[in-house]
Amino acid sequence: MIDMFVKVCGLTDIGKLRELNEDSFRICGFEDGQPNGVCVLADGMGGHNAGEVASFKAAELITEDLAGRLDEKDGKQVCLDIASAIDFANSEIYKTSLRNPAQAGMGTTVVVAFVNDMLVRIANIGDSRAYVISQKRIRKITTDHSVVEELVKSGSITAEEARNHPDKNIITRAVGTEEYVDADFYEYTPVGGETILLCSDGLYEMLRDKEIKNIINQYDNLNEALSALIDAANENGGVDNITVVALQFKNEENR
Repeated sequence: MIDMFVKVCGLTDIGKLRELNEDSFRICGFEDGQPNGVCVLADGMGGHNAGEVASFKAAELITEDLAGRLDEKDGKQVCLDIASAIDFANSEIYKTSLRNPAQAGMGTTVVVAFVNDMLVRIANIGDSRAYVISQKRIRKITTDHSVVEELVKSGSITAEEARNHPDKNIITRAVGTEEYVDADFYEYTPVGGETILLCSDGLYEMLRDKEIKNIINQYDNLNEALSALIDAANENGGVDNITVVALQFKNEENR
């Protein structure tokens, strides 16, 4: 097995039209470039600052919960750990929303990337996404929990029509809006030269997948690549908050 190291970076931006940034992200681990850590990205929703509260709590609580479990090698246990962390965050946000009328109904999307033992385990709830990007292609790993995704699956609309559908921002699953929530899980074995990108809908609704791929591959510096993604999304309208977290895998000899 070829040893790999990983570069990790995250950026968030309020966009051009929103008064608040209701996105949050956290990165933990990855010391000295080791492929061992966790990234969490959350896109909040709710009146006033409720979405901001929900996304902050979700990102913080899930990361804190998983920070002490980064050396777990058993795949089934890792998934159980991630599910447990999401369940705890869901419960805390839900209880907070019940106690505070101003935050009633608040919730957040969540996408988690847990990296260890040369595997990336991804969990998602809502329509924040994980992509895998190489020099030649970009592929969406996660499936959105949204009204338009269900319409696409049923054949009622095409993927292209979904981009401009009036219900494109309605999600069918969120952290904190119900007493219980289920995440979907995915497993991916990274190859040197690939990038795993987590993003909120403020990115992919402004840019085509091919544009995202081209920008990521245009830069050697990961921070510059993510800055360019945000700039491009803003140039195309920036109608929502934009958050991106990237994990770039490199073969050890290319360090």
